[in-house]
Amino acid sequence: MTRTARVEPIKEETQESIIVSGWRVVDVTDPDGKREISRHDTEPQAIEAARNYERDTSDEPGSQPDDTQDYNGSEIPRS
Repeated sequence: MTRTARVEPIKEETQESIIVSGWRVVDVTDPDGKREISRHDTEPQAIEAARNYERDTSDEPGSQPDDTQDYNGSEIPRS
C-alpha cells in the first residue's frame, strides 16, 4: 500500500520566538496512527526522504502509483 508522508518542522517555542531546530518526516497514511519516520537538519533533506519513502512504498503489491505532491506546507494552495 502506498503510504502518505508529511514534512513538519521540529519547533522549540519560547516567550520571544519559535525556533525550528530540524525537520521530521511523518507517515500520515492512517490519521489515527501517525508515526515519525525520520528527522533531518534541513527541509530539503526531509522532503527528499518523504519522496523516497512514498516512492518505495508505491512499489509494494496493490499500491496506487506514486504522485508528485508538493511537500512544502508553508505554501497555501491556490483555488
